[in-house]
Amino acid sequence: MTPIAINSLQYRWPGEAKPILDIDKFELSTGEKVMLRGPSGSGKSTLLSAIAGVIDVPSASVLVSGTDVGELSGSDRDRFRVDHMGIIFQVFNLLPWLSAIDNVLLPCRFSARRRENILAEPQKAASRLLGELGLTDSKTLNGPASALSIGQQQRVAAARALIGSPEIVLADEPTSALDEEAKDVFVELLLKECNQSGSSLLFVSHDRTLETHFDRTVELDALNGGAK
Repeated sequence: MTPIAINSLQYRWPGEAKPILDIDKFELSTGEKVMLRGPSGSGKSTLLSAIAGVIDVPSASVLVSGTDVGELSGSDRDRFRVDHMGIIFQVFNLLPWLSAIDNVLLPCRFSARRRENILAEPQKAASRLLGELGLTDSKTLNGPASALSIGQQQRVAAARALIGSPEIVLADEPTSALDEEAKDVFVELLLKECNQSGSSLLFVSHDRTLETHFDRTVELDALNGGAK
């Protein structure tokens, strides 16, 4: 089953004359790692929001794991999102009063499907993911997320997206605050974890230096021909 299939998707923000998205066709295959490039304001984050069901889309325009996102109610989209998708937000959206481990485990609180995908005890699974992403210090893992550096927060956000092996990981400019060396290290770790879990990855960025890490690069301007 195709993880993401987009057909004749058009979306315009309220009050805007032209659509920001006008995509005839796009697919993300099982296990595929795709980089979506485009300048600021081109609609990259809007496309992720459409896939994740954060915004309303027309029926039959966005299918995720065979489910028509446009046919789901708002609450059903929320449940579907946490069951099937891990999302790395551009600003990470960690709960500052929770520990790194507790932030990672948040999807498992809301998704029985994600909980059932964890073979080990959840705390151990969260610790393993964080360790694989370079966070091993006990004080760091158990202290409040507000005390973490930007790079550490980024790794916690990635582990939260990956916990419970979702079919799809959506990453919205997750390396924008990192230096060049740290960007490459983070992307390599993210891809390694996606490969181990079998997750497909749609990675949004404007950074051409990261292209070689991915199976293919899609230019949103070319994909989004009707929105010009």
